[in-house]
Amino acid sequence: MENSLIKHIIKVLSSYDAPVLIIENNDGFLFRLDVIEAFERDNIHVSFGNNLSQRVAFELRDNSKTLFLINKDNRQYLEDIESIAIHSEFFLSQYLSEYHIPSVKDLPLSILDKLFIKKQLFSLSKSETIKEIEKVSAVSKSKNPKFDIDEFTKRINESLATSTINWHEITTLFGDAISQSIGSKEFTLVQEMIKEINERFQKHIQSKYPQIKNSNPIKRPQIVSKILDYIDFNYKQNAIALIVIDGLSFWQYALIKNRLSGNKKEEITFSWIPSITQLSRQAIFRGSSPLESYKQNPNNESKLWKNYWKAKNLNDFEIQYQHDTISLSNIDGVKRLGIVYKDLDDYMHSSKDYNDLFKLTENWFIRSKIQETIQELLSKDFKIIITSDHGNIQAKGWRGLNGKEKLGTNKSGSRSERHLEYSEKRLKDEFLDNNPELLDSIVQEGQALYFKNELSFSRRDELVTHGGAHFLEVVIPFIEITNE
Repeated sequence: MENSLIKHIIKVLSSYDAPVLIIENNDGFLFRLDVIEAFERDNIHVSFGNNLSQRVAFELRDNSKTLFLINKDNRQYLEDIESIAIHSEFFLSQYLSEYHIPSVKDLPLSILDKLFIKKQLFSLSKSETIKEIEKVSAVSKSKNPKFDIDEFTKRINESLATSTINWHEITTLFGDAISQSIGSKEFTLVQEMIKEINERFQKHIQSKYPQIKNSNPIKRPQIVSKILDYIDFNYKQNAIALIVIDGLSFWQYALIKNRLSGNKKEEITFSWIPSITQLSRQAIFRGSSPLESYKQNPNNESKLWKNYWKAKNLNDFEIQYQHDTISLSNIDGVKRLGIVYKDLDDYMHSSKDYNDLFKLTENWFIRSKIQETIQELLSKDFKIIITSDHGNIQAKGWRGLNGKEKLGTNKSGSRSERHLEYSEKRLKDEFLDNNPELLDSIVQEGQALYFKNELSFSRRDELVTHGGAHFLEVVIPFIEITNE
């Protein structure tokens, strides 16, 4: 038996003696970009989509290659193609029958290969499958090539030596470094470099943030409040799905990006500062600067989203908003689809450190079924934008607030432990008068104050949170995904 799951699948499907194989695949596994690329390397061309896509693939096919046409509905094929094709059904459960398929079908191929080889004596439940995945993933991680801290340091120093810092390049380097070094001794060295880069970042936003808030969104939204204007200018004729993953940092995106279907254009944008949900996610869906009087909840978010697009002359039926529970069964005719994934932020707030959050992010990727959502949206000809309202930071506790210090705080309702907002400016001033050692660590803005380094208003030694102006909280992914 083949040691590679994909090789074994190819061997089985290639045993059919036909130039074209029509495959019905309801679990969506064959729609994965990495699976399709593996097929292409084995002289198998894969096409999915409408009749026009099938026709183009059929007419331009290389006679030395087998053509696979895949669909979730086996009735949507052209008559002349069907006449020479063989029909087949594909289920991942045929190859991984011992496992809970919804839990495994979006895993990296390297992990699937290990599950495929490691036969089980009995069928595993969902929870047992997840435990097995975690076990295999831990072994795989330990066998990964060692993170090269010297090469990383060299590339960071080269980037910092330029006259103008490319924050996209820096963020990508740190995203990869954090996701690859968590749990290793090199992570401590990466953390030291994060401190250095954050000091440079604070100087950058101190001088440039007002310009960023008023920047032109045509080429790229430099800040979350410009995302809707960017979509409106560049994609008037396209169906767009904006997916906002609450609390997704760039390193978490780096962790999952190779498992996401489609062609990706990777960029960055800035969270609103301070990086609290009430301000930053409001700025996304309002399409402008946030209001302090706004109450954060899904109903109000939906109203903001719909009001923006109605003002751009879209009809009610062309606009849809979904929060947490995602259903794509009724989006025909929708031109602007807003989706919010909330639970990754919950995982973040429950994490002690990045090691915890690493594991919970892997777990979230499986449970959220975001890969399946992206595949289905692409099959419906949506262009997809993935972003976040803020990132996160592995913070250190300064100390918790005492009873008097808590009076009049947190009127924003934020769960952040890096941001305080007082009901009166005199209360904020009194707090700082009593704690002058904080002045070099915080930013003051009206009645609010927030940390710009790694400290937090917490009694815990370590925690993962957000709400300040740190580089890792503010610089977040802005990813466009298409089939093109």
